[in-house]
Amino acid sequence: MLLELRVQNFGIVEDLRLRPGPGLNVITGETGAGKSLVLAALDIALGARAGMGVIRTGAHRAAVEALFDLGDREHLRDRLAERGIPLNDRYLQIRREILPGGRSRPLLNGEAVPLAFVRGLAPLLLEIHGQHEHQRILDPDSHMDYLDSFADCLVERGQVAELYHRFREIRDRRRAATMEKGERAQRIEFLHFAIEDIDSVDPRPDEFEELQQEKALIENSGRVYLDLCEVYGSLREEEGSVLDRLACAADQLERHTGLMAGLEERVSEIREAQYLLESSADFLRDQKDRLQFSPERLEDIEDRLASYKRLHKKYGGSTASVLAARDAYLSELSSIEMSEEELEKLAGDEERVYELLREKAEFLSRKRRSVAAALEARLAGEIEALGMPGARIRVQIKREVEDLESETDTPDLEETNAREATEKAGGPRYLIYEKGFDRVEFLLNANAGETFQPLRKVASGGELSRITLGLKALFLQQHTCPAVVFDEIDAGVGGEVAYQIGERLRDLAARSQVLVVTHLHQIAGLADEHFQVEKNIRAGRTTTALRHLEGDDRLQEMARMLGGNRPGPVVVEHARRLLADRQEKWPNAG
Repeated sequence: MLLELRVQNFGIVEDLRLRPGPGLNVITGETGAGKSLVLAALDIALGARAGMGVIRTGAHRAAVEALFDLGDREHLRDRLAERGIPLNDRYLQIRREILPGGRSRPLLNGEAVPLAFVRGLAPLLLEIHGQHEHQRILDPDSHMDYLDSFADCLVERGQVAELYHRFREIRDRRRAATMEKGERAQRIEFLHFAIEDIDSVDPRPDEFEELQQEKALIENSGRVYLDLCEVYGSLREEEGSVLDRLACAADQLERHTGLMAGLEERVSEIREAQYLLESSADFLRDQKDRLQFSPERLEDIEDRLASYKRLHKKYGGSTASVLAARDAYLSELSSIEMSEEELEKLAGDEERVYELLREKAEFLSRKRRSVAAALEARLAGEIEALGMPGARIRVQIKREVEDLESETDTPDLEETNAREATEKAGGPRYLIYEKGFDRVEFLLNANAGETFQPLRKVASGGELSRITLGLKALFLQQHTCPAVVFDEIDAGVGGEVAYQIGERLRDLAARSQVLVVTHLHQIAGLADEHFQVEKNIRAGRTTTALRHLEGDDRLQEMARMLGGNRPGPVVVEHARRLLADRQEKWPNAG
């Protein structure tokens, strides 16, 4: 479970600590106070992309730190041990510093690790369901993901995808090798020309961007040189330079570290700033010393950039696209110039891989269909408990029959995103996609006597929130996660339905730690731990703070959620009654 989240210099957060407990934790606060910012910081700690604008104005870096209790999860311990991460008893600390420009440095228990490793650990530690998660269910592509997770067939789906891509590669190579003679000669001529055209420039990854940067530097070299000299002088060479003054400041304060708590840490920060600026000064000195003013070099760069732009225009808009096109042309040329013996072997490989693909796709389809009714029944129970009595979900699984007349004129895969293969066995010929034969879509019948309609067409915002929570509850029953975060799962609901959602969240909190950002008093009143995010202005600067609410503080926040910023005595009494009712129902809760 998550023991602590610390956020420093992140957006409008200066320094914030969140210490959630077991059970149901809620975060409340006025709109714009920064509730979702806290969860965004947690997401970044677990490997999400950090944008360039997350560092607080005036700060040199942002930092997010999450401390987890691993409990008895041996597979997690083994994974960390394989990576050489030291374990302090059962605790894992993830720290991520975000530097200017979006660069970051993740640390696990003090050891530097690749960001990809942190991302791989994240699903084993905590699941985050963001503000717009309920909108994802409007996309039918997500319905297959839900079904496959319920059916526990993601491994089989991965096998089908791998075979599918192998089959398409082999089939495309065979088709290229069996062109008509005239078309084949014309295509070979084009491929040779294109490869030679690209090779004549000899493009390299990143060179185009490097040349653009060098061109801009040369064109502005006079001003750049003067600025480098001025800043380097102020940092190191002038009397009373920045580095000299930092060194004096650190020496002056260091004499008193034994007399004042926290002073030693501040001295260390000054020393760290000094070392960072030393490195910056060295860099500025080297750059000004090597800066050159060469009209001839500028002319060479402009000619080279013109060659790149010509290739970009012809072969895809970027150097990466040009290089990918060259590799594709070489592969196609190799296929077209294939011998009869090689072509026969390729056809055999195609048939063998296709048969394996068809078998795996058929097995995957049977597994999906075998659990569809169970998913419908269990999801109906979940959403009924969430205030949708009589509502039913139907899992529609269907296949598409191939148009045989179009088989020889298959559209380009990237243009159509069709990604189909054809079933060649007896009976109907079905399209095989990357995820198998099936097309999956959830249908909703929200009211007795109505017909089933696609969920994306008929579900309201409140219904989407409840269906999403019902699905999450089902999957958490199957695949327990130690901690789950919901960011405004209650969107579009209120009244009794909101209370039912809160009770379902309490049920989930009996198995996992649950953290919820909410604007509804019905949910906040059921929490074991209540935190409030508030926005303050100090010395002309806006900052977000977080408080753990107990007693009268919690009562006042509940009253605010019920009746606004100035609740009257009736509203306060209502809030008191809500909290008392919760204590009566769950006397052992926090």
